[in-house]
Amino acid sequence: MIQMSQTAFANARFKIEERLARWVLMASDRLDLPGLPLTHEFLSIMLGVRRAGVTDALHALEGRGLIKSDRGVIHVIDREGLIECANGCYGLPEREYERLIGPRVSSYVNRPPRALIIGAGEECSPLVAGRFGPR
Repeated sequence: MIQMSQTAFANARFKIEERLARWVLMASDRLDLPGLPLTHEFLSIMLGVRRAGVTDALHALEGRGLIKSDRGVIHVIDREGLIECANGCYGLPEREYERLIGPRVSSYVNRPPRALIIGAGEECSPLVAGRFGPR
């Protein structure tokens, strides 16, 4: 309930860069991956904006040294800077999540990438365009 309310508030009140920073932070909290598999098209759907707007916002965040964006993957470089960039639209639901579930287990910020292992030793590449796939 809190997450829905905060999302509605963020969509109505905050600029695209702030909302994108929030979305990247939330994805980082929930995915146990070194790089976040988020495409421009997916983010445009989630943020309710044109794809070009996402591209511009990603370039702005990258220019500030907060993220590194590769094809279909976003790496968080400066988590604290992203939180500041989110301008208050990140934090409340996350604090509630920690209160109910517990703290995040790990964070891959500033760590080198590693391969994912699923199943019986089958090596897979990270999520790209929303799908796992064998190498």
